[in-house]
Parts: sequence; structure tokens; C-alpha cells
Amino acid sequence: VLEMRKARDRNLPYDFEYYIIICKLYKPKNLAGAASNEACLFTNPEEELFVGESELCIDYDVSAETSLDASSNWTEGVEMTPWRRIVVFKADKLEPLIRSIRDAFPHSAQATPAPGAAAAAAAAAPMM
Repeated sequence: VLEMRKARDRNLPYDFEYYIIICKLYKPKNLAGAASNEACLFTNPEEELFVGESELCIDYDVSAETSLDASSNWTEGVEMTPWRRIVVFKADKLEPLIRSIRDAFPHSAQATPAPGAAAAAAAAAPMM
């Protein structure tokens, strides 16, 4: 966020209306086609906060592109399937989201910036 503020102060084109983040998640194999979000397991749990503030979410199955080890019985005997979720949210929600992540995950926020926040900044894209 600080880097983007500095860029805007220098009149560089970093004044985005929306940000895009791509989240890694897993769904139980028997519910993989279902739209149920309760069954999702996020690789980075802080990314779930972005979903709550999103304007658009699109899930897609990546099991065909990943190794067989990724789809296994690693969650209490439940076979999981890898998915990705594209999350689009308004730029004005980034700073409050970062604060929410720091509040929800205080130990990880002290050590390093939240991975979801870094990914959001890296995947920033203007929407027309």
C-alpha cells in the first residue's frame, strides 16, 4: 500500500479502482462441483477475508494441472481437490482489509506482511 501511495504521489499510473487476487483453496472431492463455500479450505486463511469484501468471485478446478499428491486424504480422511478462486474487490477496501488481517492474524502480521495483501498488490489491475 505504501509503495502504491508513493507512486500515485509521483503521478505514476497506480490509481486502481479494483484489485484481483488469486487464492489457492481445496474442496472435498465429493462436493468439488458444488457452490458451497463452507466446505472450502484456503491455503492462506487470511485470503478468506478478501472473499467477504469481494465484488466478484470465480472458482475453477485445477486438479488436472496439479500433481496427484495435491489431491489426497490430508484433512481428517477427506479427499480434497485443488481449486483456485479469482477474487475482485474495490481498491478502497484494501487498507481496511489489511487492518482486518493484522487483527485476525496478529502473530503472522508482526513477522511478515500478510501473503494475501502482497498478492493483491502484485495482481492489481484496473477494471474498465
